[in-house]
Amino acid sequence: MKSHRMPRLQSELKKLINIALSQQVNDPRLNWVNITEVVLSKDLRYAKLYFSHFNNPLEHDEIKECLKKTTGFFKKQIAGANIMRTIPELSFFYDDTEDRAEKVDTLLASLKDDYDDDSDYDPDIDIDDFLDEDDYIDFDEDEDDFNDFEDDDEDY
Repeated sequence: MKSHRMPRLQSELKKLINIALSQQVNDPRLNWVNITEVVLSKDLRYAKLYFSHFNNPLEHDEIKECLKKTTGFFKKQIAGANIMRTIPELSFFYDDTEDRAEKVDTLLASLKDDYDDDSDYDPDIDIDDFLDEDDYIDFDEDEDDFNDFEDDDEDY
């Protein structure tokens, strides 16, 4: 039986810390910082918190240091929520998913530019001009072609 406790706890911690970041932490260096993922260890003693930041001029390491300084506040919030018996040790990591997605987008855009077939496309071309009369398949909808196959019960 699969336990639903771990994903539920990770989701609750993510919500709790994001709310604390956006509404209760008054550090302007942590504006636009968001926790994207929380990964708890099996014994619930350690938590990895992945963060991203948008429109924030600080570097990843500077934001990580600011988050480390607010670890005590986050632990106090977790203890006050009464969702866990033990408060996990928090460690912060930068979530580089957006950076990797941007690299893939630029790679795909460069490939699209290299293999752009739109220059050969002409919407005024009629396919009938290129087909011979022999290329057409005459299909009569009224005629039943399924009668060609008879059920032979003796063969089975």
